[in-house]
Amino acid sequence: MKSDKKLDKMDKISELVRFVVEKGGEATLIPAKDIVTAEWVRQKCLFGCNGFGRRFSCPPYTPTPAETRKVLKEYKTAILIKFVGDVGETTPERLVSREMTAYVQNVMYDLEMMAFSAGFYKTFGYTGHQCGLCAHCKAKDDDAEITDCVNRRKMRPSMEAAGIDVYATCASVGWGLEVLSCTEVAGGCVLDSPMTTVMLLLIE
Repeated sequence: MKSDKKLDKMDKISELVRFVVEKGGEATLIPAKDIVTAEWVRQKCLFGCNGFGRRFSCPPYTPTPAETRKVLKEYKTAILIKFVGDVGETTPERLVSREMTAYVQNVMYDLEMMAFSAGFYKTFGYTGHQCGLCAHCKAKDDDAEITDCVNRRKMRPSMEAAGIDVYATCASVGWGLEVLSCTEVAGGCVLDSPMTTVMLLLIE
């Protein structure tokens, strides 16, 4: 009986992985204990990203690394997901196209809903990029509260926004990530190599 239940669970997980592959990505299982969190990740958000405080999917609205560590202890398994390249046109003003942001965020939402429907009632996804669900995020307004978000049902933080070290986590499954470099051009900069988007689905 136990082996049948385990086989059924793996069949369901295989369906989730297949969905990601059909959407053009890669997916692999990872033990939740191998997901790496670090305090420096949030510090990078605070001092290295102009999105800090401008999206409800970004710090300071998202879980701290310590809070994320506590959550991860409640899971045994996760699916690590990777998309290489961009599905839309980028510009010097925007390194990642709006189309790519919408694409991966919709894939992640659909994947989480699939997992929930399959019986993984604790499932939770960490998406990629700053949230792009609204043209104007109310986080930019004065005295904003996360309850002001009009897309809370669908909005999820990225891995790094929740304090997850994406590089170290990917390394644990043999995925080597290179630090992206950019070339300055008129009006901004362009990436020197294809961007990789990494996301995570906790399943239990």
